[in-house]
Amino acid sequence: MNLIDSVQHINFSGKSASKRSIGFNSIVIVTGALIVAFSISCFSQPLAKGKDKYLGNVLTTTLYSNFPDYWNQVTPGNAGKWGSVEGTQGSYYWIPLDNIYNFAVKNSLVYKHHNFVWGSQQPSWITSVDSATQRTEVENWIKAVCARYPKIDQIDVVNEPLHAAPSYKNALGGNGKTGWDWVVTSFQLARKYANPTTKLLINDYSILQSNSETDSYIAIIDTLKSRGLIDGIGIQGHYFEFRSETGTTPSYAYSISTLQSNLNRITALGLPLYISEFDINESVDSLQLQYYKTYFPMFWENPVVKGMTLWGYVEYDMWKADAFLIDERYVERPAMKWLRNYLQTPFKPVLVSPVSAVNVIRNPVLIWNASAAADSYHVQLSTNSTFATVIVDTTVTDTTLNLGLLDANARYYWRASSINSYGESDFSAGVAFLTGTALGVNDRKPIALDFKLSQNYPNPFNPTTMISFTLPQRSNIHLTLVDMLGREVKEIASGEFEAGIHTVQLNASGLASGVYIYRLNAGNYGSAKKLIVTK
Repeated sequence: MNLIDSVQHINFSGKSASKRSIGFNSIVIVTGALIVAFSISCFSQPLAKGKDKYLGNVLTTTLYSNFPDYWNQVTPGNAGKWGSVEGTQGSYYWIPLDNIYNFAVKNSLVYKHHNFVWGSQQPSWITSVDSATQRTEVENWIKAVCARYPKIDQIDVVNEPLHAAPSYKNALGGNGKTGWDWVVTSFQLARKYANPTTKLLINDYSILQSNSETDSYIAIIDTLKSRGLIDGIGIQGHYFEFRSETGTTPSYAYSISTLQSNLNRITALGLPLYISEFDINESVDSLQLQYYKTYFPMFWENPVVKGMTLWGYVEYDMWKADAFLIDERYVERPAMKWLRNYLQTPFKPVLVSPVSAVNVIRNPVLIWNASAAADSYHVQLSTNSTFATVIVDTTVTDTTLNLGLLDANARYYWRASSINSYGESDFSAGVAFLTGTALGVNDRKPIALDFKLSQNYPNPFNPTTMISFTLPQRSNIHLTLVDMLGREVKEIASGEFEAGIHTVQLNASGLASGVYIYRLNAGNYGSAKKLIVTK
C-alpha cells in the first residue's frame, strides 16, 4: 500500500492546505498559520499527566494538533527571541509567537517565554544606538512581551549569562558591584512588568560538567536570590552537556559522578530546577535510546526538578538534525516509546536501612522510601554483589521487610524495585551490610530499638514527602509541622503507635515554599528536623 492514500486540499484562514491519510494516522498540514494535525492512536494524554512536574517540548512556526497528547509544556524555539520579533527598531512581528502562546493557552500548556536578554539572536540595530537608548529599548522589549502575553507561566529572563553576555550589558549596569549587575537589572525589569504569578528563571549550558562553571552559576543565582528576584533555575541538557565533541570520534566522556555532584550542589540552593533544553542528537536509534536511558532519569527522578523541556519533536522541524523523537513518517523512534513506558512505571525506591552498616542484628528489618505511583515492591537479598544467586526474592506492599535469622558476621546485599500496573522499575543499586552476633528472632528476644526521627525523603519536595520514625515501645505520638516562627501549620500524625519503624506521608499542598520544622513527641522523647517545600 502506498504510504499516502489520498491528498485533499482544505482551507484554513484563507490559506491553502493539504490533508493526507496515512493508515490510522491523519495528518493536516496548514500553511500560513502552519498547523499540522496528526494522531497516534495508542494514547491521548500527556506523558507527564498526573506527575508533580511537567514534560514539554519546543514549537517553531508549526503547530502540531497532537502536541498536547505528548507534552504539557511548550517553549517557542525562536519566535520569542528579541531578534525574531523586533528586527527593525520599533516594528514588532508577533504572529509566530502569538500562534504559539494562544495554542498554549487554549490547550492549558505551561508556557515558558524564551527569552528576554541574550547575547545571541538579538536585533542587529541594538549595537548602533547609544547606551541610554539601549537601556530604554531593553525595557520596552520586556514591557511589550509582558503586556501582550499576561498568562506567561515562566520566563527565561537572562539566557546563557556565562557564555553569551549581550553587547549592551554595560547599558544595564555592566559587572558593577555584584559582578553581575546587568543580570540583576534584567531581572528587576522582568519583575516590574511580569504578572506576579509568572516565574522568573535563569538559563545556561555546560554547567554540570564543570565544577568552576557551576561555582560561577551559583554565584549569580545567590546574587539574585538574596534580592528576591529569581523563582527557578534552568539548566540546559543538550547532548553536548554529556558528549565531548573533541577529537575525531565524539564520545560521552563527561563524568556522570561529576554531573550528579554538581546537580546536587544546584538543588541545594532551595529553588525549583528546570532542565530547559534536553536532547540526544543521535542518528542511530539504538544510541539515542541508550543515552536517553542513561541521562533522562538522572534529571527526571530528582525531586527538585519540576520540569523538563525536550528540544526536538518531529524530524526536520528542530535545531539539531538527529534529536527528533518522531520521524518524517510520523513514526515514533525507540527512545520515544521507551520514554512513555518509563514515565508510566514508578521510580526506583530509595533504600534507607541497613545501608553500608556493620554489626547489624541477625534478623534485620529492610527499610526503603515509598515510590510515587508504586503499588508494591520487589525485594531481593543475596550473598554476592551481582545477585547471581538470591536467598530472598519476594514482593511486598509495605516499605519494610522483616528478614529471618541470617548468619553471624556475614556480608549481605539487598536491592528493591517498584511495581505498578504499567510495569516494574529498574532495581535500585545493591547495597551491603555486615551482620554481627546479636541474638535474633530464634532466641525469642526482642529487638533493641531506640527512639529516632529520620530525615524526610525527598527533601526538598513538592507536594509530598515521607517521614520515618522509630519507637522502642508502644507510644502515644504527636508529629507536627511548624513554621520558622514556631507556629503549628499542620498535624502530620498522632495517636497510639506500636513499637517498630513507621513511615508516614506529609502532603504540603496549600503550604507556601520555604523551610519548615517537623517535630516528634512521644512520651518523654522529642526530636525535630528541618525540611524544605519548593513550588
